[in-house]
Amino acid sequence: MCGITGIVGRVDADVLQQMTDTLRHRGPDAQGTHVGDRWGLGHRRLSIIDLDGGVQPMATEDGRYFVSYNGEIYNFADLRTELAEAGFVFQTRSDTEVLLAAYAQWGDAMLDRLNGMFAFAIWDDQERRLLLARDRVGIKPLYYAELADALAFGSEPKALLPLPGVSRELDLVAVDAYLDLLYVPPPLSMFAGVRQLAPGCKLVWQDGETTVSRWWDARPAINERWSAEQWAEAVAPVLEDAIAMRTIADVPVGAFLSGGLDSSTIVAVLAERGHTQLDTFCVGYGEEGRTYDERSVARKVAEHFGTRHHELELDIDLLSGLEAMVRSFDEPFGSFTALLSSALSRFTRGFVTVSLAGDGGDELFGGYPRYRGMMLSEWTARLPEAVLRAAEVAVQGRESSVARSYRRWARLFISGARLAPGERYASWVAYSRPEERDQLLANDTLARIEAAGRRDPVPEHFLRAGGSNVVERSSYADLHGFLPENVLRCSDRMSMAHGLELRVPLCDHRLVELAMQIPSRHRIGLLATKRILRRIMKGRLPDYVLRRKKLGFNAPLGVWVQQDLERLVTEWLHPDRIAARGLLRPEVVQRLVSEHRAGQRDHGLRLWSLIVLEQWCRQYLGDDRVA
Repeated sequence: MCGITGIVGRVDADVLQQMTDTLRHRGPDAQGTHVGDRWGLGHRRLSIIDLDGGVQPMATEDGRYFVSYNGEIYNFADLRTELAEAGFVFQTRSDTEVLLAAYAQWGDAMLDRLNGMFAFAIWDDQERRLLLARDRVGIKPLYYAELADALAFGSEPKALLPLPGVSRELDLVAVDAYLDLLYVPPPLSMFAGVRQLAPGCKLVWQDGETTVSRWWDARPAINERWSAEQWAEAVAPVLEDAIAMRTIADVPVGAFLSGGLDSSTIVAVLAERGHTQLDTFCVGYGEEGRTYDERSVARKVAEHFGTRHHELELDIDLLSGLEAMVRSFDEPFGSFTALLSSALSRFTRGFVTVSLAGDGGDELFGGYPRYRGMMLSEWTARLPEAVLRAAEVAVQGRESSVARSYRRWARLFISGARLAPGERYASWVAYSRPEERDQLLANDTLARIEAAGRRDPVPEHFLRAGGSNVVERSSYADLHGFLPENVLRCSDRMSMAHGLELRVPLCDHRLVELAMQIPSRHRIGLLATKRILRRIMKGRLPDYVLRRKKLGFNAPLGVWVQQDLERLVTEWLHPDRIAARGLLRPEVVQRLVSEHRAGQRDHGLRLWSLIVLEQWCRQYLGDDRVA
């Protein structure tokens, strides 16, 4: 895993070095820069394959093509064989050299041949052309800034901030999106001068012109002809190959193991393929997090497959890791799983350099409760208004901060019944509706956001899926929103903050493309989720794993916020501080605090997201004013 930087159009070698130095945490093993005529590439390296070779930036022997690359190409050995037969001679064992040769042979079309996670820059010194590309699902990040006479890029926003001319002004449309989703969706960033390249997209710069286009998509193309058994037979070998491919490394490899279906599947396949001394890792909590703790099940799975199992019990001071976490993202990230991922990654890095994780399984195979919620909502939406009002009254009451809050789920389900399908899906994955943000945002902030044009990417993804049913459209929307921008962004930043490479086999594009063809009835039912995956793993996983309900990677945030509420309010959410910042209405923030304190609503996550936002403002804006 690595960090990449670069400038085209003009270049200052000292500035390029500063940009590259900001990414040392992504690549602690080595660094390099290469400056040409009005262009330059930078690289920080975490050595995984060919530890002595693969130094970057790398050039072809004729000096025409140069690359700075972050990621892993898992099928590089097959590509290397094909390219060698075409006459290429390789000097290293690295996938980087294969990537360069593939571009020299096939140009941009080589993207379709790559199986892996990547973000890279290739400079063609003859055509004076830059290609930036990001992997299909968005496992590896890439940001860029367009200037009057140049284009700059980097793996994280911090790499662009040393460059003169990049605006650090706060993007209020991004703030609005963050309050909605708890992350900033592409192409936005919190900095007005920095943009994100979206997953599955490429950027071409030539003659001062920048063009961004999508090179991959996976819209639902449902195959109704196959039975569930046929689907299981088709998916199983691809699943197993995807897992096996991600063990290629010249350093120790382990796996996260929660005891859930996805992580247990990965461990089972690895055990079947001879990885008998695998290190596995799990996180747990004290008594206050008992309903979130999965260690007992993970321990049983580890014993079943004979792994070397390691457990971490978290006792988190909410604020102790806040500054470092925000710095790792360079933008507010409101999901509390970031601190959990950071702690687990730091713990895991003490044993291995690479770890496999089960990210993507819920989106592909139908694991989220919202999928059943969307399926049932098609019926609920036809109920009379009087019935819906009575149901809303029935679910009112205290909301406990437990892992499975059925009252909270019921409230979300009923409140979304009146909405159009796209808005209904958005109500499941968003954390505040537009009217709630209208109340929360200060008048001037709201006016400036509306003048700039509010973005609502979640329904856009849902509608782009086409004519498939609501479950299949929800899965597609998750694939292009929640998975890359919430789940994978968190995994990348928090693992890279500790020099750990995290690999996600269930995000293999071949699996994704297969999953987008599976009818929803084979993925979920009223009583079961992930039906195809459970069928594949029947007899290969213990029954207690196959029968488990989804819990998810989460923590008792509501309890922790309640326990430390007074300090949090005094230091971070005090009305005077909120007023001085000028983004939000202090009285609305105080109402959220009061409702949480009284146990009327569990606002733990929303309050935490506001604390994260304030921390980001302190680190990047400095004082209590908004730029």
